[in-house]
Amino acid sequence: MTTRLKFNPCFHFLLSFILALILAAGALAGIPPARADTPLLGDTSESEVELPPVLPLTYAKVVTHHTPVYEHPLYEAMGLGPSRSLGAGYVWVSLADTQVISQGKQAWYKINENEYVRADQLDLFTPSTFQGVALSAQPQEIFGWMIFDTYASAEPGAVAGSGAPLLPRYTPITVFEAQQVGEWIWYRIDDTHWVEQRTVGLAIVSPRPEGVGPMDKWVEVNLYEQTLAAYEGDQMVYATLISSGLPQWATAQGLFQIWGKVDQAKMSGSEGYSDYYFLEDVPWTMYFERGFALHGAYWHDRFGRQHSHGCVNMPPRDAKWLFDWVTPTTGPYNWTLATAENPGTWVWVHD
Repeated sequence: MTTRLKFNPCFHFLLSFILALILAAGALAGIPPARADTPLLGDTSESEVELPPVLPLTYAKVVTHHTPVYEHPLYEAMGLGPSRSLGAGYVWVSLADTQVISQGKQAWYKINENEYVRADQLDLFTPSTFQGVALSAQPQEIFGWMIFDTYASAEPGAVAGSGAPLLPRYTPITVFEAQQVGEWIWYRIDDTHWVEQRTVGLAIVSPRPEGVGPMDKWVEVNLYEQTLAAYEGDQMVYATLISSGLPQWATAQGLFQIWGKVDQAKMSGSEGYSDYYFLEDVPWTMYFERGFALHGAYWHDRFGRQHSHGCVNMPPRDAKWLFDWVTPTTGPYNWTLATAENPGTWVWVHD
């Protein structure tokens, strides 16, 4: 099996969980996906489709280390010190107000109440709008998506010739035939075109793991394909691309149950080390094994490839769908714990 390597953070301080239990949270609006049968090869990439925003906040990467945070933009001009520093590492913040505040020749953003950061120290980012598919019937063929821009080949194992069609990243595909050529498998995706397995992430219907009941909901995370599928009993009802942990921060494997859900919360880890990270307002988190979780990721758009600190990163729209679908059923608070009366959905993680 090949390893698909990329980078991104994903581990949580459980202290934030304890504190968050006392906080009420408003509902976060989501856009449900259109239902579909097995998806076919598309003519355009998903990125060309305009979709309404699903995330309630605007996010920015902090591009300077030890970025000072001031109680007001005037304070810097007055020579008053910052209230705190954002530290050095992979740091993201959400904006309390997207309107730029001008103070002299400097532009500022408000990131929290009484907290302002210079605009030139932030890089605003547009989260991924990719979304998987909801399924109204059991797929009859293996399907998936391109994870790289790829020219399709006329034959398995062949180099794409002049005039070969370009399949943009996130183009949906259906597999009609598979052939092994050397080390790799090639897939026929229409009458005449083939792509190699390392360029795609596939959703493949799997049997229920032992211990999961015939009427149970369960979630499958396929670490090799970098895909996630949701099932009701034996039927796949949803599928999408994900980004799991890199080898040095491997995602836990096994059969688990979701033990807690949180609408949005801060995540951080490795403080004092070179891989320190701080992510503000991570959306729709579903913990399934200690600090490992399924959750939305607003800070990258590289789904279909390993890219995390151990958690299962999901495109925001898919994370919102899954959060609403899995149990425990959420209550009036930001955090919801699974109980005997409100148990968590099964999660099966495998390679």
